Amino acid sequence: MRYPELLYGSGDPRTIPVSKTPLDLSDGSNITIENAEIFYTLYELKMSIAEAILPASLHPSIPALFSVTFVSGEHETTGSFNLAYIGIACRTGIKPRHLITKSFCDNEVALKLFATRYGFNPSLAEVSCRETYDRVNGRICHEDRIVADISIGNCIPLVGSGGVVKYSPALNACELNNQTKLIQFEANYEFKTVIRGEPSDQVFDSNELGHEGLSTHYPVAGTHAVADINLLPARFQVDLVNPAETGGATKITRA
Repeated sequence: MRYPELLYGSGDPRTIPVSKTPLDLSDGSNITIENAEIFYTLYELKMSIAEAILPASLHPSIPALFSVTFVSGEHETTGSFNLAYIGIACRTGIKPRHLITKSFCDNEVALKLFATRYGFNPSLAEVSCRETYDRVNGRICHEDRIVADISIGNCIPLVGSGGVVKYSPALNACELNNQTKLIQFEANYEFKTVIRGEPSDQVFDSNELGHEGLSTHYPVAGTHAVADINLLPARFQVDLVNPAETGGATKITRA
């Protein structure tokens, strides 16, 4: 019997950007961000590029994909914020995930929250997400230069059982117990409205967004949702070398 071949990443784990902000696992509370806006676009890319970025512990998606996500919200502990991140679609075992290559945030308090809670490593930048009558636009301006300007148009509402979006959890590299691990972003979503549209972009600086091989030439789809986001404590860590099927994905032990 011929068994299917498993694809693994071949990226050098030393090239993965690692957050230098210490992870704080002491906060076991849930944080709810009500009426947050989530703007999510998905694109195909070459399999060879996905394999070159992902470490050996992760499987690339088939087809190879990457995403750009904007989250706009407000909470009493952070004030209003806009967070944006770029991720390569992958799997830990059979579970879909996104390895984050770059992230940005416009609020220093929120930046610290996502860094210490989930290992994000956001650069401070001007980030915005805006819905108008005919489109949704997300923009990132870093060091006085626009590095991403993305929109969706020809939007249609998704209603009933179809009015949800599946977001694969983000994986961020950070130091945990003197080892570099991928920490999983934990959240669930209570959707209120969802629209889907066709992505287009005016600016997409691939070098500034994580890898020169990323390109928006092959858009898949985009969505904009209004939802309550429930941020849960981080629960899982993933090794950079050992895949989930050989024990590389484990629960985080709290003191």
